[in-house]
Amino acid sequence: MNRKIIFNSLWMMSEKIVSIFGLIFVTSFVAKYVGPDIFGNIALALSIFQLIQLASQLGSDVLIFKRLSRNKKSGINLINVTSRIRMIVYMALSVPVLIFNYFYMDSNSFFYVVAAFIACFIQAMDVYSIYYDATLNSKINTFVNIFGLIVSLLFRWYIAFMMLNPLWLCLPIVVAPLVSMSIRLFYFSRSTSSQVISKKFKKKYVKYMLGAGSSLVISSLSVAIYTRLSLLTLGAIDGKAAVGIYSVAASLATSWSFILNSLITSTLPSIFSELDENKAIKKTAKLNLIVVLVSVPVILGVFILGSFFINYFYGVAYLASYTPLNILTFSTMLGALGTVSARYIAKHAGYSFLSKKMLLVALFSLIVNIIFIYQYGIIGAAVANVLTQLLSLTLFNYFFKRGLILRLHMATLLFWRGRY
Repeated sequence: MNRKIIFNSLWMMSEKIVSIFGLIFVTSFVAKYVGPDIFGNIALALSIFQLIQLASQLGSDVLIFKRLSRNKKSGINLINVTSRIRMIVYMALSVPVLIFNYFYMDSNSFFYVVAAFIACFIQAMDVYSIYYDATLNSKINTFVNIFGLIVSLLFRWYIAFMMLNPLWLCLPIVVAPLVSMSIRLFYFSRSTSSQVISKKFKKKYVKYMLGAGSSLVISSLSVAIYTRLSLLTLGAIDGKAAVGIYSVAASLATSWSFILNSLITSTLPSIFSELDENKAIKKTAKLNLIVVLVSVPVILGVFILGSFFINYFYGVAYLASYTPLNILTFSTMLGALGTVSARYIAKHAGYSFLSKKMLLVALFSLIVNIIFIYQYGIIGAAVANVLTQLLSLTLFNYFFKRGLILRLHMATLLFWRGRY
């Protein structure tokens, strides 16, 4: 891993360190103030519109990243041409959800839904962060996101400290993505030259996005659905308080994933641009090993200190999140390994396979979530998450190109033993 990749990873990690600070000292303070019911209400609203956000992006996170890694000019054109498509899709999917919630939710809950709608729309349009990640300029994203995050955290802390009406929390939900996107768009516009693109090439880019993106969006949505199915099913079966408790466990369990994601994102351009298959497998196997080595100390630390941490920062009302926290922390490692495998499949243009596979994974996730949550509640939701991640990482992936991912996993084991 060269020096530029390492420094890029560190820049990306520094932003998430601020997020963890906010999670520990601000989000926990807010959660303790509003209680599991309202906290669960906010989590549910965000989960619904995050799904719509992913659908509207049409797989652009992978397509733009891959295009920028190979051809910067073409990647910029792809960003500019497809923005209108994302907006139209987002609005078309969101309006029915807003209308439904307006008639079937109480007025207070609907405010959180509207805030989530606005925040996720901004994030759906903000693909400029992908540009800076792909060009290994994550320090720009870091500065921008930290500023937006600090503003949002200050709002949240003030609302909880002054014991204002919890509805004021709608404001910071919107502020963070709005500030970040505005600044990022400003820098993007100044650092890249706008080009006049003919109608012929516009249609070509749109066709590419809709063609390759249609497969990717099904895959991305399936992933998003099965990662949120536990939360959504809990809301339907056990109520908003259970969602609030589970969301605390899920937030803490994934809070450290920025380390893994930073390493993965910074290493991907090197893997995508590698033409030698054996070298590409070796690089990816090494990345898998790094993910495991980084994860093990975190999993052990959560097991030892998790209960004390939850009680001290979130309060007794959230102690039930300790057991699912341990389970979901292990699931975070599996999810990161799954991301590596999915990106390796994308490198081999396996978009159609990913879409079909993730539909099966989502269906499997739905079945196990209903069964386990009905029987075991919050703990069952966490177990269902792990089972889904494990099968998604292994069995379902092994059907791609005569076991290419199985070969990758075997290479990882050999790399661990020093035989590769």
